[in-house]
Amino acid sequence: MKALFLTLLLSYSCTKYASFQRGTMGISLSPIEMQVSHLNEIPWPVGQRRESEVSQSFTFIVDLPRVTTEDLDFLTNERGVDAWILRLIAVHGSEIQDLGSLYAPFRPRRLSRGMVAGVPKSVSLKILYAAAFASERFRGFKCPAFGHDRKINGLSVLGENKEFSLSIGQAVPYPEKTQIVELVPSSFNGGNKLTGEYFVEIAAYNSSKKTIHSPFVRIPMSVAVRGENVVRTQSCDGIHQELK
Repeated sequence: MKALFLTLLLSYSCTKYASFQRGTMGISLSPIEMQVSHLNEIPWPVGQRRESEVSQSFTFIVDLPRVTTEDLDFLTNERGVDAWILRLIAVHGSEIQDLGSLYAPFRPRRLSRGMVAGVPKSVSLKILYAAAFASERFRGFKCPAFGHDRKINGLSVLGENKEFSLSIGQAVPYPEKTQIVELVPSSFNGGNKLTGEYFVEIAAYNSSKKTIHSPFVRIPMSVAVRGENVVRTQSCDGIHQELK
């Protein structure tokens, strides 16, 4: 019991919380740390006898900023901020693509039947090939939809867990569609090819008014897909189940 208490005490004392810094340009929150971890490829057995394997998706986890309850109360009561909003950006060569946004509330929220959802400390992101993103039914196909035949290689985390700051300012409308963070990974459509680099950007957010209260800041770590191999599944030649 003493050992457990000591472990929890050390863990708490080593946790670095961001705090408000006041300057001539307003206030900022620093130092913020957001590590990218637990990167995994999700395989997809395919073929009439499941004799081949392609990639369905990849997932990774991003830590949310650690901020004290008092500072979160200040953000909510004085600045109208009640959540973090994360934006997922994919870079494919010279092409930059906004894959979508999700937000994580500061406070627990009520679910159906009196249940309460806890406050997330991290978010899990899942980037799927278009053939798997469409629906659960498509993911059950023996022969993937839209001729999907790709296997990811060279999946890695880039960058370092460096500290950064977030400037809190005036509210700006953010009309883009957003999804709330859930226990299951938040899913995004990566398209027919996933080769490229994936960045996460963060801003302060008002989830009811759909406004952001800081510029989006790109966190110092990213995920890269270096390449893809084409996998031929002979038993799927000429089969297009999505057209049936």
